[in-house]
Amino acid sequence: MSPVLIVDDNLENLYLLRMLLQGHGYSVEEAHHGVEALAKARQQLPILIISDLLMPVMDGYTLLRQWKADDQLKAIPFMVYTATYTDLKDERLAFDLGADAFLVKPAEPEALMASITALLANLDPAQSSVRQPQIEENALLKDYSEALFRKLEQKVEGLQQTNRRLEAEIAERERTEAALRASEVRYRQLFQAITDPLLVYDRTTLICLAVNDAAVAEYGYSRDQFLTMTIRDLYHAEDVPALMARLAQSGSSLERRGVWRHQRKTGEIINVEISAYGLTFANHSACLVQARNITEQQRLEEQFRQAQKMEAIGRLAGGIAHDFNNLITVIKGYSELLQSRMAGDDSAAQLLGEIYQAGERAGALTSQLLAFSRQQVLAPQALNLNTVVSNTETMLRRLIGEDVILATTLSPTLGPIKADPGQIEQVLMNLAVNARDAMPQGGTLTLATQTVQLDEAFCRTVADLSPGDYVLLTVSDTGCGIDAATQVKMFEPFFTTKPVGKGTGLGLATVHGIVKQSGGYIAVESAVGQGTRFQIYLPLVAEPVSEGRSQGRSSTLPQGTETILVVEDEDAVRALEIHILRRCGYQVLEATNGQDALHLMEHEPGPIHLLLSDVVMPHLGGRELAAQVTRTQPQCKVLFLSGYTDDAVIHHGVSKADVAFLQKPFTPSALAQKVRQVLDGEAGSRV
Repeated sequence: MSPVLIVDDNLENLYLLRMLLQGHGYSVEEAHHGVEALAKARQQLPILIISDLLMPVMDGYTLLRQWKADDQLKAIPFMVYTATYTDLKDERLAFDLGADAFLVKPAEPEALMASITALLANLDPAQSSVRQPQIEENALLKDYSEALFRKLEQKVEGLQQTNRRLEAEIAERERTEAALRASEVRYRQLFQAITDPLLVYDRTTLICLAVNDAAVAEYGYSRDQFLTMTIRDLYHAEDVPALMARLAQSGSSLERRGVWRHQRKTGEIINVEISAYGLTFANHSACLVQARNITEQQRLEEQFRQAQKMEAIGRLAGGIAHDFNNLITVIKGYSELLQSRMAGDDSAAQLLGEIYQAGERAGALTSQLLAFSRQQVLAPQALNLNTVVSNTETMLRRLIGEDVILATTLSPTLGPIKADPGQIEQVLMNLAVNARDAMPQGGTLTLATQTVQLDEAFCRTVADLSPGDYVLLTVSDTGCGIDAATQVKMFEPFFTTKPVGKGTGLGLATVHGIVKQSGGYIAVESAVGQGTRFQIYLPLVAEPVSEGRSQGRSSTLPQGTETILVVEDEDAVRALEIHILRRCGYQVLEATNGQDALHLMEHEPGPIHLLLSDVVMPHLGGRELAAQVTRTQPQCKVLFLSGYTDDAVIHHGVSKADVAFLQKPFTPSALAQKVRQVLDGEAGSRV
């Protein structure tokens, strides 16, 4: 963020103004006279300059004149903030030179911030016209000379007043004391107005001398308690030696910065960004500490870095899964076709069955790759989570073995969620396998459901989570537990603590991907020797629970005589598709990409009843091809095929309801049935 440039030769004025601006979230750059201000502004353009007038080397009027003459700087607002040039003629001269605002010191913090906010709010970066000097050169010199003469007269008058005050020493002392009291009030108001915790401590004894309200609220100690503490009492015990070494090295240094661990009265550890400045406070050589709590900021930054890493790995895994799905489609397809031509007791048929089963296992692995990368096609429906848990209970018992007790605590008033039931079953199985492996000597696996409400405070700690009602699925075990280092990486793909060959490292990554794609959030609580508890939050929906429909599997492939245009850039997959469709009786045209398909259609006199197209192809993708085909042949149905789903046809991994889609790898029977469904008007009517 571009800084606010403040210019003043008085260090105290600079300090007070800097603390006020930083407390309201602005970045600040300082200069002590006009020449330094111009140099710093040209090095890094500020969003606003606030300048005194009476300064050495180059005063504020000259700085203002040169600022508005500089093409690079003139559009940046210039605020005059002066305690010396305060009459109407001084103000008029400043505005004639192009000033955007004029304030007299000392202004109340609220009034000053209101002026700054109004000035920046009215700034239009696209506006080409900016305030320019409104006075000729000769008139400028005349007015400037008059201003200097007035100041000289004021100085003379000031000396006379000083002499008179010396003659009335008692009255002068009273006025001075009143001014000091007013200054102290302004200092305290500014000190308390800053939103970050501020602490002043003695540099020799390290005892706290003053704290603001923000420090009291942040740390939980009362003001009286703070005044009996040393600054090191706020630091984590492990950081105190480093703190003392740093203090010993700093000597009389006026400024230190760094990130440290502080401890609240409750014992909670927070990370704070420290800025420390030397000063004199109540005749003490002291240090002012500004401690900004960045714990939440660091947590969100770590979440963002983790999300970026997972996205990159997910893209890689999705691409790998796509290529594998094409290969698996060919392996499973031809295996099933050959098996259908052989007798059941034929040894060759049994060998082909083994090949088919290997393809099934490879397909399951690619499904997990797509799951954790959140690129799989889901069939979400309103469902009761209790029903899914109950339906998988028998399978889970076989999976975990007799040594592990399976207990369920299901809320009878559970509302519906929207998710793919098959994917939720995958979550339960993966977590059950993890729990079983963590309890080699036996134990208890507990599945529990309940309805919870997540508020804004909780959702602020989790990226992409909205407040509302959720179903909470808790999966807990009494196993060996997970150490903190493993918890940091446990949802990363291919990370496993199991021996080589005993795990793919995709189990928990798959769970994480499914939960995120279903709009939920997963958390883990565990400690070594104390078991593990996974908590999965899935949002409630206001939809009736869907009725499950069983689809029978036909032993014969559905037949037809329609004309089908097959567009697929993978030769082996295209050959398989053509073989299946011709075996089913269809007339088949083929093309290797979208452009070839359009060229073929120009020379094909008859109607095309179905476009069977891959989604991602070179030159012209399936989505664009389908749009052009249906413009010329509106009666043509469309069925998309793909080995991965990060295309425009799929919105956030969920297939649109009015688009027919078949995920690779598919079997011959699945392709034949889907083609017949689309041609009979069950899907694929729109693109």
